[in-house]
Amino acid sequence: MSRFNEKHFFLFIVFIAVVALSALFAQLYYEQLPVGLIAIISYVTAIIIAITLAWLLTQKIFSSENRNTGSESISVEELFSYTHDPVTNLPSAQQALKKFECAFKSGTGQCYAAVVFNPINFQQVNSLLGYHNSDILLLQLAYCLQQKIKGNSHLLSFGNSPEPVRIARLQSLQFLVVYNLTESRFDSQSLLKELCQQLSDAVPNAMSFKSFSLNFELAFGIAVSGEHGNSVEELVSHAGDALLYGIKSQQLISYFDNSSILHTQNQLARMESVRQAIQDKKILFYLQPQVNANNYKIVGFQLKAHWYEDDQPKPLELTDFAEIAEQSGELYCLTRQMFIQAFTTLKELQGIGVYQKISVSLASESLFEVDLVDFIEQQLQEHGIAGKYLMIEFNEQVMLNASQRVKGIIDQLKSLDINISIANFSGSYESLRYVRKMAIHQLKINCQQLTDDSNNRVDKAITNALVTLTRSMKIPLVGTHIDRHEASKAYIAMGGELIQGEIIHSGMVPEEVSIWLENWYLQHPESIPPETRPSIY
Repeated sequence: MSRFNEKHFFLFIVFIAVVALSALFAQLYYEQLPVGLIAIISYVTAIIIAITLAWLLTQKIFSSENRNTGSESISVEELFSYTHDPVTNLPSAQQALKKFECAFKSGTGQCYAAVVFNPINFQQVNSLLGYHNSDILLLQLAYCLQQKIKGNSHLLSFGNSPEPVRIARLQSLQFLVVYNLTESRFDSQSLLKELCQQLSDAVPNAMSFKSFSLNFELAFGIAVSGEHGNSVEELVSHAGDALLYGIKSQQLISYFDNSSILHTQNQLARMESVRQAIQDKKILFYLQPQVNANNYKIVGFQLKAHWYEDDQPKPLELTDFAEIAEQSGELYCLTRQMFIQAFTTLKELQGIGVYQKISVSLASESLFEVDLVDFIEQQLQEHGIAGKYLMIEFNEQVMLNASQRVKGIIDQLKSLDINISIANFSGSYESLRYVRKMAIHQLKINCQQLTDDSNNRVDKAITNALVTLTRSMKIPLVGTHIDRHEASKAYIAMGGELIQGEIIHSGMVPEEVSIWLENWYLQHPESIPPETRPSIY
């Protein structure tokens, strides 16, 4: 009800009340009406006044609630802030997807191409200038791109104003444009290539901020409706996937590959399979001995993990499925199982008088956590095993990528008297500097390609140099993957001593290690260590 109506209604009610009261008082004064009628008039008058007051109070409450709930219309400035990215002033991802959805559902037979792109070398700006200053450069870039293509009517506009806005900002540094290919009479790939070229040309030759300047390069990922997806979410997501693949393969323009969906599904299936195998403890463990080729003495064992994928006859080694196990979230659990098996085997070996090292591989840098160190220390105490009988092995690449945190974890392991080994040693300057600084206990080189003929001179020269180098550094070197006699012969001829591979044993289950040792010592009695008890025989 309007204020005009409220005012007149109120005056009308007051007028009725006044007339009724006046009549009542006049009648009482002259005492001409009976008492019953006076009571009725008084009662009706009171009800009218009560209803009037209640109505006025209700109107006041409702008006107050409306003000509190913000029913007033939103200003243009507020609406802009809700629907646009504050850094680039471009429509936000939510706003863009809403507009794209409306256009996509506007009619049948529509064909659109989602183009997701980003400046592939912008990350260094954040590290050099900080986010505040890099936002200024990003605003400059967004403005140049929008100005270049705002006149292209084939591109979807994401804004709410009459002025077209053809670019939207997605997450991180990704941007989106949508090309309407419905009425195009030309090849769609040519049109999209031309669009990408226009956007690339719009980037200034050298974008500058104060004394800093950088040439930006754009990479594009494209997904076309019908061919690469049937919904807005699929198209934008697949275009983003194509962009990531293009950056990885160093392609500036990349279309979504439908076969990647099948690949992803296969990867997810493999992740679930290995996750279930780890949880059900169906990853099999084997021990591969390390032997001195000169005197046949055993210098240790490596604990290896094998996964039989989908009942395949040939198992995958840990290096082959470690990444899948990490993606499944179960690599840490598998590593704990490996350490438990290693300590159990060490205790059994020491129970029969055999004191040898067992090495366990840490397949990923993510495993270097304080929790793992605490777990290893706990297992040492529970099994009564000295730390010197455990060897922890990690790949050289993990070592070179190691952060200060990882190096700190390695120091903690060494404080427990645990030995450290580096696999796939290359002898590079960086790795040598690390070996000298960290006092590594053992190095390993892969001799799988090593042969005894003259056709493999490069591998032989590298291996020979590493053997000579490690001998001068007085660090034990183990030649791994020595599976053929010719490889063993070539390695020993260079001066190599410690070998590991199928030429010694392909790998035994931990339960059979004592039987294998008994047979080995029977064949090579000179290799029996003095501390070994006669019970081993």
